[in-house]
Amino acid sequence: MQSSRPAPGSAAPNPRRLLAQGIGLFLFIPLVLFLFVRHPAPVGLSLLMGVLLMLGHRRLARPYMLRALPAKCLWCNRVPPRGTGPGDQPEAGPQTGSTTGPEVLDLAAGPEVHHALCCPGHRRPAGHFFAWLAAGRLGFAAGIFLPLLLLLGALAAAALGERAPLATATALFQLVVGLTVNVAALGPWLGREPAPGTAIPVPFPLHNFFLLGVRALLWIFRLVGVWWIAVGVRALLG
Repeated sequence: MQSSRPAPGSAAPNPRRLLAQGIGLFLFIPLVLFLFVRHPAPVGLSLLMGVLLMLGHRRLARPYMLRALPAKCLWCNRVPPRGTGPGDQPEAGPQTGSTTGPEVLDLAAGPEVHHALCCPGHRRPAGHFFAWLAAGRLGFAAGIFLPLLLLLGALAAAALGERAPLATATALFQLVVGLTVNVAALGPWLGREPAPGTAIPVPFPLHNFFLLGVRALLWIFRLVGVWWIAVGVRALLG
């Protein structure tokens, strides 16, 4: 496997700029979801713009992830002071004498292994979450991608002037994805501790987890997921 580590002597990114760029890149995601779920007329243009934004997002978010890997905590999104990167020595605690240096979580995305920085104590919940994703990868993938394919197919049919159950496909997408992301968000409590020295395989695009940090992303999963479950159930029953 290939391994990604910061280049020796590479300049540390500006913390405020790094955080602002992460927020800006994250906003691509709700915009794509708005285009797919609300699909403002013309439907064909909404579908085209959503697909183009999805494809373009990876070209921007992956280089951002590589800059963020050694610079900010994967879990809480905090940028530690300089001199506390993954390769630095742990620092002594101010009163107890215990070590409070940074931790590293190894994540595998395809053939590459990425070494993500974590604040002291944050490797554990992040590791549990990614281990949970890896353990249930088939179910999580089905809960995300099958409703998405159904919705995209309905949008394409509607754009071509065909009769398509667009309202039903949208409601099913919101309901199933809402349930799936809420189950995924249980990972920090239900995931197992990864074995030492092993890289956890990530079944979803890894770069998305570095935009806001995993902790904030999971709260968005929970809140938006509950909303989508309610909207989806109401639409299907109505």
